[in-house]
Amino acid sequence: MDLTVVLPVYNEKELVIPLYRALRSSLDRLVKDYDIIFVDDGSVDGTLTELLRLANSDSHLRIIELTRNFGNAMAIATGLEFATGDWVVTMDSDFEDKPEHIADLYRKALEGYDVVYAVRESKHKSFLKDIGSRLFYFLISRISTVPLTRNAGNFGIMRQDVVRALRKMTERTRYFAGLRTWVGFTQIGIDLPRGKRLAGRPKQSLSRLFKQALDAVFAFSTVPLKLLTLLGVVAFFSALFIAVMIVILRLIHPGVSIEWAPTIVVIVFVGGIQLIGLGILGEYMGRIYDEVRARPVSIVKTITNAKQD
Repeated sequence: MDLTVVLPVYNEKELVIPLYRALRSSLDRLVKDYDIIFVDDGSVDGTLTELLRLANSDSHLRIIELTRNFGNAMAIATGLEFATGDWVVTMDSDFEDKPEHIADLYRKALEGYDVVYAVRESKHKSFLKDIGSRLFYFLISRISTVPLTRNAGNFGIMRQDVVRALRKMTERTRYFAGLRTWVGFTQIGIDLPRGKRLAGRPKQSLSRLFKQALDAVFAFSTVPLKLLTLLGVVAFFSALFIAVMIVILRLIHPGVSIEWAPTIVVIVFVGGIQLIGLGILGEYMGRIYDEVRARPVSIVKTITNAKQD
């Protein structure tokens, strides 16, 4: 198998047929032997029915049905378990990752790279998503234990060696672009314009994007934990400063009674730091709890055209 394309899909009934046709058109011109893996992540709008109908007449197409919605990153991880191509492409199924750009990734990879990923600026983000994205990449680039590229998402191509390395990643909290960087190998990003969704509404709400950002931060940095020590030092010296100011004010104005004000300030300040600390510790502990339970990243219900494995 020359190439395998892995696409997670969730409630994209209107897009799967045009996406399938665009993929076939691009791949037929690019390589001789390929397969396309759609991972249905618990769709409830008829997406799976459309995919199965396509798979019945095309042996290039494989459909993996999950038992429920496990999330984009988990669906990609599941698809990679069944990806047999010498090269494996991961991409989203909303046409923001353009099928015709697979050729650009593939040709660049053949120059001697193990991983080639798309770097793109989107012109179709809302104001809030754009600001959030900028803040996230600004933060993660400064605290991550591995250098994470700005605006590098799921869209990319990897040699099968890289895919085998990613299969060894067992964590349940997954940030795919970060894991892809973490495994190493020879990697490069290329600038590719981002497409526009052809139909339907984006499935990634602000709350989901915020959760993914937290997953990335807590999975690739321990800086938040170190920040607790810094906050403790700040609280100590702040309390010391307030105590010194009380002494000075009492010496200058002996009749002024201000003992209650500094006490309230210190209690509120230290209490706030404690709550922040508990929240940060809770985020890490919750993720540790998920890892200790060691549940599978997803559960496969059916596989269509599995004979190609």
